[in-house]
Amino acid sequence: MSAAEWWGILGIFLGGATPWLEAPIVIPAGLIAGLPTVPVLLAAIIGNLLTVGIAAYFGEAMRSWFSRRREARRQELDVEAEAHRRAKTVKRRARIEKVMDRGGLPLLALVGPVGLGTQVSAVVAVALGVRATTSFLWVSAGTVLWCVVAAYATLTGVEILGFGG
Repeated sequence: MSAAEWWGILGIFLGGATPWLEAPIVIPAGLIAGLPTVPVLLAAIIGNLLTVGIAAYFGEAMRSWFSRRREARRQELDVEAEAHRRAKTVKRRARIEKVMDRGGLPLLALVGPVGLGTQVSAVVAVALGVRATTSFLWVSAGTVLWCVVAAYATLTGVEILGFGG
């Protein structure tokens, strides 16, 4: 590969790692620019999953911190406030379960790369109580699937339209 191609691959990596500029978006750009398919796919996926992992594990750390802080505050509450808090917790848990029952993490993983963004999807999953590793694995699977679809669609479209060599 030439130096220009390496710079292009680096750009694809950075684009894939940038939130809301997802790997399924930068892959077509790299392929249309004439960069080699496998390095484009790998750079975009690795760049994207790096930030998804950071988001998931940071989100889990934040959730843990908030839980510890909330628990410390609860110990200071009186009995009436504690009963009110428990009622709110039951309602919130019911909403979370309703969302997860409608499709849950697999649906979030499939829709995330094209809807919310992969990093946001990972953080949302963690906020809903999913472990960071589980969130990362599901969102990663969805990301890889969409990346392969984006590459295939781009290559097929380029071939049908007669672009490139």
